[in-house]
Amino acid sequence: MKNTPVYDKTVSYAREHNELEAFRTSKRENIACKNAVTDAIRRNYDGSHINTKQALKELKEVFSLERIAVVTAVTIRPRDWDARISQENKDWSKSFPFPDGFDSWGYDRNSEFIVSEIHPGLMNLFANAVRKELDLEKAAPAKKSSLVEKLNRPLPPKADKTAKSKEQEL
Repeated sequence: MKNTPVYDKTVSYAREHNELEAFRTSKRENIACKNAVTDAIRRNYDGSHINTKQALKELKEVFSLERIAVVTAVTIRPRDWDARISQENKDWSKSFPFPDGFDSWGYDRNSEFIVSEIHPGLMNLFANAVRKELDLEKAAPAKKSSLVEKLNRPLPPKADKTAKSKEQEL
């Protein structure tokens, strides 16, 4: 499941480009991820506290962070009216690079993987954790590349000991 790529095009694009199977496979994974998010939040909520780190850790063992973020963003997107969702999370979900799923009859195909059985306040806390993890993942390659650059940097030339001793004599 973790290796199934997220299909980030509309169904009409998939149909026009003979990619319906990739669209359907990704959609099935999104629905499975929605169910897993619901279960992970329930398991890690004790009635007054939620362990979002543990929930996210469990989910990342099965799904990519990208898919978890898609499900989270699509869940928050239609809740613009809901004050239990922070404005930052609402803005993030609207700017998340995943297409709206409305077809020509007005049906939202993305609604099949909206987490609807979890309280919006808990989804807000979970979205905070997902956004933080995405930020960490974005920053990680930069740290790695800078370390690699440092390791690949040529060593400074060694100082000539005879030249130093001649300078000291003068």
